[in-house]
Amino acid sequence: MSSKHDDLSSSDKEYLFTIEGDAVTAYFEVEPKSIGSNDSFVIDGDQIILTKETSDGTRTTVFSDPDGDGFYAIASSTDEDDEDHHDLGHDHGHKSFKFDIADGAVIAVYELDDGVWELKPIDDDGSETYTVEGDAVIRTETKPFGSEITRYEDSDGDGIYFRTAEEWVIAPAEHSIAPKFSGMLHYLPTDNDDFIVVRGGEDSRGGLGADGFVVREAAHLRIEDFNTLEDDELIFDTGLGLTSQEQLINHITDFNYDGQDFIVHFGLHVSITLVGIQPDEISWNSISILS
Repeated sequence: MSSKHDDLSSSDKEYLFTIEGDAVTAYFEVEPKSIGSNDSFVIDGDQIILTKETSDGTRTTVFSDPDGDGFYAIASSTDEDDEDHHDLGHDHGHKSFKFDIADGAVIAVYELDDGVWELKPIDDDGSETYTVEGDAVIRTETKPFGSEITRYEDSDGDGIYFRTAEEWVIAPAEHSIAPKFSGMLHYLPTDNDDFIVVRGGEDSRGGLGADGFVVREAAHLRIEDFNTLEDDELIFDTGLGLTSQEQLINHITDFNYDGQDFIVHFGLHVSITLVGIQPDEISWNSISILS
């Protein structure tokens, strides 16, 4: 890694050794975490409760050491507005869509832009198709790597749809560069381990569990609850030929901490904002490069 960007992953790592007699039987890498001004801790028996104030609300993480060996594991992690984040709505940074549907077919698509519903043209060359499945609309677009399939849902029947899932079916031409991950990506969090879509104009948010935030486009991207304590991971699967962290570093032009969020810049028009993350809360151990 170039010296210009070493600070992105720098932290004074420490190691803990288990010694029995005169032999080392186990050792652990310890990565110290700084306590932010918005963090508070409460000790309750064999538990330590961390309350962290972020721009998105309050996160409470409970660490537990039931056997008293000094090692704590995460017992639970909740947000005060978890229930709200399972609802589709404008307040949580998701794009809104409407569809004109006649005889079971989508004939027009609209996207809400600055409070105005704007007509989105549908490609008539067969590369873009829509199908209706109950209260969901499925969009399939032909791409050089295969197909991009996006699911839109109107859960409350008010005629406004939100993207809920996305899948890229990889079938690249010979020798072409293509994304590698072909599983389902989610726009909404669950309490399980999820792969989350990271898109420009969307506030990407995971839930409980170890979430993988998958970056596939060059835009100003925003991730609201990246949490290394839950083993969240930032995954680059751009299909642009990236194969290593070193290559990614070469595209970083700057990074900064504004007192609340950590922002990595890739030129003027591309950035990734990790909301509520301090610089020492993210390292290259949490970043994977697929393509």
